[in-house]
Amino acid sequence: MGTIKAIRERFNGFTQNQLKVIAAILMTADHIGAELFPELDILRIIGRLSLPIFAFFIYEGCKYTHSKPKYLARIFVLGLLCMAVYYIYDGKIYGNILITMSLSICVIYALQFFKSQIHGGNRIFGAAVAAGCICGAGIVCRIIHIDYGFCGVLLPAFAEIFGGYSSRNKHMPLLGFSIGLLLLSRQWGGDQYISLLSIPLLAAYNGERGKRKMKYFFYWFYPVHLAVIGAVSMIMGR
Repeated sequence: MGTIKAIRERFNGFTQNQLKVIAAILMTADHIGAELFPELDILRIIGRLSLPIFAFFIYEGCKYTHSKPKYLARIFVLGLLCMAVYYIYDGKIYGNILITMSLSICVIYALQFFKSQIHGGNRIFGAAVAAGCICGAGIVCRIIHIDYGFCGVLLPAFAEIFGGYSSRNKHMPLLGFSIGLLLLSRQWGGDQYISLLSIPLLAAYNGERGKRKMKYFFYWFYPVHLAVIGAVSMIMGR
């Protein structure tokens, strides 16, 4: 009992870096299962936990970034790079998760703009911009295949909506995000419900980034790990 109590006292929650590392590992397992070992369902199942973690920190990134255009540009350019690789490899235009998150950022920025217009600004114009951006994202999701679809795009936006509704309550963004995740799980069904298990992990987030600067590591991890898995798949003749 003493050991358990000591662990509880020392545990101060997960930092952003720690949660992203967990998500990166789970995502890698998911993609290995999809591309190299499709018979191992467990790899796809545990991989369902990665999207919610990364999506929640897209909301956090939009909230705290020093440069909104640069934040969007980094993720969108990497998404286009991955899209090009997918096209070369498979001959199809595929809106990977970075494209999904790029659309999410656009929606969140539009919602933030709407909030800025509520007090002393043009509410109608702000609402039109937000509605137009959301509709535009929906149209893009209909034109090309976007990873996790329109619900995936809106997932981080639920945190923004609820966070703006009650900025004093730090738990409101996670509540809104949980509702969005439940809707996403209902849309996709099956193993996607496993993604709800990410909520306790996010609830343990302590609001700290972490000691190490790992921003660019996470930016480049997605395309690099896909390239490695793709190369191994070609060698194995998958």
